[in-house]
Amino acid sequence: MQIDRTTTPELPVGDARWNAILTRDRSMDGRFVYGTLSTGIFCRPSCSSRPTRPESVVFHETAEAAREGGFRACLRCYPDQPET
Repeated sequence: MQIDRTTTPELPVGDARWNAILTRDRSMDGRFVYGTLSTGIFCRPSCSSRPTRPESVVFHETAEAAREGGFRACLRCYPDQPET
């Protein structure tokens, strides 16, 4: 499945989920994942990767929803694996 890049997501600035990404908040892991339109990868909020640009972020409730949206799992934070 391909990622729909024709729609512009709402900017997440001010959203608690965006703040969780910026602060790499581990307490938010399992509550949502975020996909990056430019790379097609989805991550946990606590991922140590460089934060993406806000206009490239798409939020998903689950890893399955992100996969259905055309994203693949990050090889750094493994958001599709159970939390340890």
